[in-house]
Formats: sequence, structure tokens, C-alpha cells
Amino acid sequence: MLQIDNVREYKDQFLRFSQNTGIDIHFTIEKHGMVKEMNRSILEKVRCLLSNAQLNKSFWTEALEYASHLMNRLPSTVMRGKIPLDIWSSGAAQHYDLLWVFGYLAYFSVKDDKLIPQVKKFVFFGVKKNMKCYKL
Repeated sequence: MLQIDNVREYKDQFLRFSQNTGIDIHFTIEKHGMVKEMNRSILEKVRCLLSNAQLNKSFWTEALEYASHLMNRLPSTVMRGKIPLDIWSSGAAQHYDLLWVFGYLAYFSVKDDKLIPQVKKFVFFGVKKNMKCYKL
């Protein structure tokens, strides 16, 4: 599903795109307000994640995915302190054990050979969607 602003000059193109790809398109009632504010909020989080991890903008997709992951699992003032994922699905947001600091070093245990170091260094980029494992 794709949710976009209700912009008249592009509406026909998006409807054709929807028919060709099978992707459902929902047009927002508000032209700018809430959608723009949410996009701005996500972008600010992406900038913070990249800056804190001292990573360049080539990792923006990983930062965007993790920012969205966090936003769905943390209390929202817009939702009066409720957790979005708790509202959308019954209690799914209560798994905080997979939350780590984006861009930090992660060590993975390796047991290939006696002469190879026992751990390898990676960078933490988030959590695999719908799985309990990390993206390194």
C-alpha cells in the first residue's frame, strides 16, 4: 500500500501506476499537514541516527528502516502516550530485547578454524522485518 498526498496534478499518474503494479494507493484527506510533519519527523530521526553512528548518507535506507522500527515501538504523543504497534496488533511492541544502538559495533562469534579469531566485527543496522534477528 502506498499513501500519498491528494495532489491533483499527479493523481492520474498514480492511479495508472496502481493499476499497472497492483499496489493499492490511498490519497490523504489533508494535502500537507500531518503527512509532511511525519515525513519531517522521520527524516530528523534518520539524520540523528546517521550522525550519532558517524555514518555517511549511503546508509540512509538502513537508518530509515530502523527509525520507523523504533517509532512503531515507542510511545507517541500524537496517540496520547500509546505505542502504535500495540494499537495495530495485540501486544507486539513489548519485545524490546532486539533494540540496540544503530551503527554501534557488534561482534559475531565465529568457529571456522582454530587459527581464525573467534569473533568478527560488524556494524549494527537494525532488525530483520518480522524476525528476531539482527541486520549487521
